[in-house]
Parts: sequence; C-alpha cells; structure tokens
Amino acid sequence: MRWLRPLGVYLAAAVVTTWPLVLHPRSLLGATTGPGDPYLNLWILGWGMQTVLSNPAALVNGAVFNANIFYPARGTLAYSDHLLLQSVLLAPLYAITHDVVLCYNALLLASLVASALAMHLLVRSVVGTEPGAYLAGLAWGFGSYRFAHLIHLQLQSLYFLPLTFVFLHRLMAGRRTRDVVLLGVVAALQAISSVYYGIIGGLALVAGGLALAVGIGRWRNTAVLKRLAYAATLAAVLVAPVAALYANVAQREGFGRNLYEAGRNAAIVSSYVQVPPGNVLYGRTGLLHPQGPERELFPGFVLIALALVGAWRGWRGDARATVLAMIAIAVLGFVLSLGPDGVRPFYAAVHRFVFGLSAIRAPARFSVLVLFALCVLAAHGIRRIDPRIAIVLVAVAAVEWLYVPPMLAAAPSLHTDVGQWLAQDSAQGPVAVLPLGLDIDATPAMVQSLEHRRPIVNGYSGQRPDFYRPLAETINTFPSREALAALHDARVRFVVTREPIAPSEPSEPTEPYQERARLADGVIYELVWTPELETRLAATAILEPPAPGSVPFKVGELAQYKVNWGGAGVNLSAGDISIGVEGPQFRFVVKATTPSRDARICVRRAGTRRSLRANRRRRECRERRDAADVAAGARRHCRAVLRANAAVTGRRPCAISGERSWTERCRRAGGRRRGTHFRGRNEH
Repeated sequence: MRWLRPLGVYLAAAVVTTWPLVLHPRSLLGATTGPGDPYLNLWILGWGMQTVLSNPAALVNGAVFNANIFYPARGTLAYSDHLLLQSVLLAPLYAITHDVVLCYNALLLASLVASALAMHLLVRSVVGTEPGAYLAGLAWGFGSYRFAHLIHLQLQSLYFLPLTFVFLHRLMAGRRTRDVVLLGVVAALQAISSVYYGIIGGLALVAGGLALAVGIGRWRNTAVLKRLAYAATLAAVLVAPVAALYANVAQREGFGRNLYEAGRNAAIVSSYVQVPPGNVLYGRTGLLHPQGPERELFPGFVLIALALVGAWRGWRGDARATVLAMIAIAVLGFVLSLGPDGVRPFYAAVHRFVFGLSAIRAPARFSVLVLFALCVLAAHGIRRIDPRIAIVLVAVAAVEWLYVPPMLAAAPSLHTDVGQWLAQDSAQGPVAVLPLGLDIDATPAMVQSLEHRRPIVNGYSGQRPDFYRPLAETINTFPSREALAALHDARVRFVVTREPIAPSEPSEPTEPYQERARLADGVIYELVWTPELETRLAATAILEPPAPGSVPFKVGELAQYKVNWGGAGVNLSAGDISIGVEGPQFRFVVKATTPSRDARICVRRAGTRRSLRANRRRRECRERRDAADVAAGARRHCRAVLRANAAVTGRRPCAISGERSWTERCRRAGGRRRGTHFRGRNEH
C-alpha cells in the first residue's frame, strides 16, 4: 500500500504527458516524429526482442550485435545504444502480441514511471520527506529534459541512476556486503541500459562519492575506500564484455567524436531557461523559446528556488554531506554540459582520458546531473515546510512541467507486401532497398527488415561505416554498370525499387537483374549472375594503363579536393586541398586550407610589440599544425576507404577516386615527378 499512491500518481502523469498514446498504443508512436531516431530505436528494440526469442545464445556469444543493417559491415548494433536489457524485459510481451510498436510505447511509459519511482525512493530514503519525494519524482520523471528527448527512447532509461545513490548512501553508512554488491550491480545495469548514462552516471558516482566521503569525514577511511573499490570492480567486470565490444567496433571503424563536433551539441547558459514546444505554461505561450532538443533544459523556477533553500538549510543543518555531494554533481554536470566551449581545458582533459567520453556527441546531456542534484536539494528545501504549503508548491511545480505533445507520429506499418514476399521467398541473400538513404530516410527500410530479417545495405545509426556513402551513391544509379559492379562485389541478391525499370531492347545483351515481383509498395529484382555475365562485367572493369610518353602536366594545371568530416548525421567541412603545377621549373605545390572556425584562438590585443610577436608566432605554429592535421586526416580517410573497398570486393584497388588520373599520368611520364615540392599553408 505504501507504494500504490506514488505509482498511481506517476502513472497518471505519464498518461497525461503522452496523451493520447494510451488510447492508441498500436497506431501511434510515442515520439513527435517518425523516421529518424524513433524508427532507429524501434528497429533496435525489435531486433533485440526477436533475437532473444529465436536465438538466446546470441546474447552470450555477442552474435546479436551482428545486426542486419549496413551490410556487409559487422557489429552494427554497436553503432548506437543496443537496448538489450530492455529487449529481454519486453520479450514476453512481444511473444504474445508480435507488435514492436506496442512494446516501444510500453517501454516509454514504463521508463517515465520507473524513473519517477526511483527518485521517489532516493528522496524518501535519504531526505525523509514525502512531499519532497513527490516533488523530486515528478521533476525527474516528467521534466523538460524528458520531453525534449521524447524522440530518443534510449535517453529515457534514467531509472537506475537514483538507485545507485541509494546504495551509495547505504554503503557509506553501514558495512553490509549486500550494499556493495547492489551498488556494483545497479551501476553496471545503468551502463548496460544506456552508453550515455553509463559514462554520465559513472562520473557522477565518482564526484558524488568523493564529496560524500569528505562531507562525513570518511575520505581517509580504509574500509570505506575498500568497499567502494569492490563495488567499482564488480561493475567493471559486469560491463567489460559490452564495453570491450563497443571499443573493438570503434577502433576497427575509426569511430569517435572530436571537440568541434561535441561543441555543436553542447548547452549554453541560456539553455537552462528553455523548454520544449509542448510545455503548456512556457512553451505553448511563447514565454520561453525552444532552442532544439539538446538545449531545452529548464528545470522550473519552483525547483530552483527550493533547491537554493535546501542547499542553505542543509549546509547549516544535518545534511551538509548530502548538500556537498549534490553541489559537486551539479557543478560537474553544468561544466560538462557546456562542452568544449565552456571550460575547455577541463573538458578536453576529460574527453581525452575518460574511457568512452569520445563517443559523446551531445555534451548537453550532462545537464541531467544538474537536474538530479536540484531534485535532491529541492527535497531538502521542502522538508521543513508546512505540509499544506508543500502540497501547493508541488502542484505549482507540476504546472510548470506540464507537457502535452503537439502531435504524436503515426506508427509505421509492420507488415508490407515487399516484406512478406522477402520473408516467404526461399532464396537467401542480402537486399538493397532503393534509393539508399544517407540519413533518416534509410530508417523505413530498417523497420521493414524486421519482417524478413535479411541483411540490408541500408542503414542509419549513431555512427556509420566509411564505405557506406560511396557505396550508397553508386548503388543508387542502378541499373548502371557501376551499380551492378558494386552489387556484384557486395554479393547483394535482391534490389527493391519504387518503380519498374524500363526493359532492355531485344538486341541488347542480357542483364543480370530479373523482375521477381511487382507489388503495391515496390518492385523486387533478383540479381542472377552467370559466368558469361561475370566475364562481361570483369571486362568492363579492366583499365589499360596508357603507354609512357612526354610529361602530361602543364604549368598552371590545378586539382582541387574538398575534405569533409563525414559520419552519421555529420557532414562538416574540414578544408580544401589543392595540387598545382608551377613554373618555370616543373614542380608540384600542395596547399591546405582549413575553415576559419578552426582558428578560434586569435591574436589578442596586447600592450607591447613583444607580446604581439609572441602571439603571432604561436598562431603561426597552430596554423602549421592545423595544416598538418588536415593532411594527416585526408591520408587516414584514404586508407580507410581503400581498406573498406578491399573488404567488399576481395581485391585491392589500385587507387582511390580522384588519384587515378594523376597516378596514370605520372606513370606515362616515366614514373618520376621531377622537382616535386610540397608546401603547406593555412588560410583564414
């Protein structure tokens, strides 16, 4: 009975803030948009639940991570959060209903309620106030941060973080082995349920644990330090298999986020007074303007005021240790949420030395630690207030957080004609659904693949392999010779197009693609390769080198390349590289130009010429280093493309696109480049 009332309150809050999802759990999706991250998480959840039911051993041997997107890449489930813990819990519901949309919505509602109950338990255990527990539970489970990230199902798994601090307090206060084990297990579950919150929660535990130990005067206590070390070791052992798999995939594919990319998704100070558009009091009225999902972090005026009161009262009273821990967590979360544009040396050091932080795309999500600390401090602030006034304050705060989504997305169709045909056909082989999308437009094909579970070339995730963009751009020209060669080398069996392909003339050679089905939502072609067709394809791919001759380069000739940092949802200009021929002597001149944003550190005005000269020298050193970094990045990208092509085709390509003409012309000139001179320059 003690927990029925909070459960009822939080269930009602979940129903109101996601209305009318509870009325249409099969036809609506608990997100404001469809294609994109909601479809990605829908596919991740469906893939995990299907694997749990059909091949449970795949969870043990890691085969579940070899998902069916981005064929022929491996370990593609590790390109984003895997949601395997949630998939295991929801597998029974999926076995009964076979409805992944229903499971998605059930997970969303359960995450909101479970997070609120977890914070309710923390405040009730540590602070000992019932109104404060409701205040903190509603803020944690239904605040602005939640609904700013409504499209990110993986970011709703905040139910373990409050529990880690429940057992941290118990570990500090007692000597029970059970608390050590529970702290280690719950911290590991937090990391397994979400990669982001594994890193964020781990840093919060370190900062909060040290501050708590200092606050109670036990930071030198050997017994406490040993118990913390045992809990950390247990958590590390439980997380190690998943962390090692993610690390291997990141190393193999070259994944990682640089500081500039992190800065694009960092919070700014004004983000803490911005709300999602669906906020009834501030968003719909226009009082606080939204800045995008990563920068809508407003915790509420009532919560902030009560947190300040709680910090003051707790510091002067019997809760100094808890207040110190929450202040440390809030400061850590606030500083890291500002990303590299905040306290840059600190963020750069953490980014470099903390395992997994290089995978953080959006530092603004560290703001969840600020919200966490405010919830606990506000509970301290309301603890000694008259219960009737406290209830009024909780109601006013709830009005501040009240959120009603402007519109929920329609659920995708889980049964399509193309999906059913591919599921029933006995011929095995990968599928390419055209056009191959380079961003969120690839997600409908991913959801459709849950019906047939064949490998598909299409893909969208937090990361993507280097070969995907050039491969997709080539295959999208189907039925060109280049597309057929790429499909043949990738061993793709079926191609799905929106419209039929014009049949070839009787006098033309036979093509390898044969129409198998013409359905309402697409046309399916099967690629059938005979020895004759393969021989003809190989003949068109052979390039005969030209015969040696005179020097083919002319003075003034120029080749220009644009260098981009590419990735999932990322296409940043890294600069330009030009290779030119200058006279009167025959020589190459290489110039690298980086964009102006990489030269943020400018010469500051100084009072003396000496300081100006020193700053100028430092700027010139940085410019030379930036130019070298651009060239090195281009070389690394070229090598990655060559390795990816070799993995797909089984043979080593002689040159990458853009280099072939220069290489052949150098060979024609006798294999030498006389008087070659390389010169780097950084222009702003």
